[in-house]
Amino acid sequence: MMSRLRPLFGATVLLFAVACAVVPETPHPVFSGLRARPEEFLDRLVAQEATLSTVRGLASVRYEGAAGAGTVAQVIIVALPDQVRLEALSPLGTAVLLLTIRGEDLTLYSPTRNEYGVGRATRETLGRLAQVPVPAGPLLRLLAGLPPLQIKAGDPRLQVAEEVGGIMVESVDGPFWQRLWSSPDGLAVERGELGEAGGPLLTFEFGNRRQLGGATFPFAIRLAEAAGKSRITIRYETVALNTPVEGGLFELPRPAAGQTKIIELGPGPQR
Repeated sequence: MMSRLRPLFGATVLLFAVACAVVPETPHPVFSGLRARPEEFLDRLVAQEATLSTVRGLASVRYEGAAGAGTVAQVIIVALPDQVRLEALSPLGTAVLLLTIRGEDLTLYSPTRNEYGVGRATRETLGRLAQVPVPAGPLLRLLAGLPPLQIKAGDPRLQVAEEVGGIMVESVDGPFWQRLWSSPDGLAVERGELGEAGGPLLTFEFGNRRQLGGATFPFAIRLAEAAGKSRITIRYETVALNTPVEGGLFELPRPAAGQTKIIELGPGPQR
């Protein structure tokens, strides 16, 4: 059954949202040769975490992998910590595919093909759909411009060190670990990797940061499978932070139309 899903969901599945106010481009401050101290970098990460609740944006998403390559306009709505709505848009701006995640539950709906799928939001399911096996929680955080795992400043396992090109942070959360590298000025996360005991799962990069309120947001986000076989590049066109989000946006009720085909995505192993 999954082989039928790939032509429908494969390269077009990741990312969407409601078009918000256009944000004027404000480049990240030019590096002056000074660098924030490691403790300042950690304070910035914790502060960003505390002040961000929702992200709405319109993005261009490009997928490259074994199944081919393609670009689709998508709407992205994230409500931290565990809800997301993605809408793939046609050239006319109509939704051709909708995906929602609420906690451990994942729902897909294609109104143009009358297909409706339900399953668990495991990294295996997301890997089959998007070809990058990222767990749902870290994926939501990355879409919101955050490191894939929460930084817990008091965790004794947290490690931070100064390097030639910036500041490096290592942290763990449950079965996963992450490594983060700052921009040269130590003001923001520039790149990193997410993994578990078996090794790395993916790498990521944040770029094109622009000022939004009192913080910067990466308008370019790149995700790559650890083996380098699949890549997703997200380029936000508009972004709004911390705007009210209706809870119903993350619900995709089963269509009442009798001709709708119901697809079981498969629960996959619990994570």
